[in-house]
Amino acid sequence: LWSLLKNKPTWLHSLSAGVDMIATFVKETLLDSPTVLTNGRGAFTSSLAEYVMASALHFNKQVPRLQANKQERKWDNFVMPVLRGKTMGFLGFGDIPRSTAKIAKQAFHMRIIALRRNQAKSQSDSELVDQTLNIETEKLELFKQADFVVAVLPGTPETQNFVGAEEFAAMKPSAIFISIGRGVTVDEDALVNALKTKQIAGAAIDVYKQEPLPAEHPLWECENVLMSSHNADLTEDYFELAWNVWANNFEAYQNGSNMSTPVDKSLGY
Repeated sequence: LWSLLKNKPTWLHSLSAGVDMIATFVKETLLDSPTVLTNGRGAFTSSLAEYVMASALHFNKQVPRLQANKQERKWDNFVMPVLRGKTMGFLGFGDIPRSTAKIAKQAFHMRIIALRRNQAKSQSDSELVDQTLNIETEKLELFKQADFVVAVLPGTPETQNFVGAEEFAAMKPSAIFISIGRGVTVDEDALVNALKTKQIAGAAIDVYKQEPLPAEHPLWECENVLMSSHNADLTEDYFELAWNVWANNFEAYQNGSNMSTPVDKSLGY
């Protein structure tokens, strides 16, 4: 279709934040073109931040244990853990991690660490981030420190299987892995092994390499996992939120000003 257009569009917009589904088109067609690409970054930040905190509370407050106790009519007066003082580590620190970190730090008094490509960007987030780690040289340090590892990475060639056996092995046995970015960033075989062998305490997964997730996938068999069907951000106002981001970009486009959610075509996000 693109090749048939005599006058190429000067602006394209993706309603979703991730543009990995059109990565080939971006690389082969848009990369060297003057066409501006924008995405839905920020539209679903609030709902995904809620999901991360709900996942953290699900495991911290031992909700599965509470439900089992009710089923068994068992009075189990165990010591209830708290999030205060726990460390939440983010793989990447864009809009979603920033919003989540604000809730985790201000409402629950958690410690925040972030793994970033550009550590200098964390200077503006100094009130939120207690420690910034270099994505190239300090990757495993985040997995060692965090009580909750939150994967929010985009799907790019560089992030394929970014979290694998080595990373899960570095995590505390009491730690929780939360994945809301892109499924391709996680080695699911390594995740299943980490869950089944109790290498980590649990995981909350919203995104997968293959969607819908096949019924025979071993993740379904893991007891210590909270799973959703890539719908953590599928809220009642989903399209309204997505439309608002597009509208902001459209206004900027008409005025000739900077777009609000530009995509770096060379990086893919």
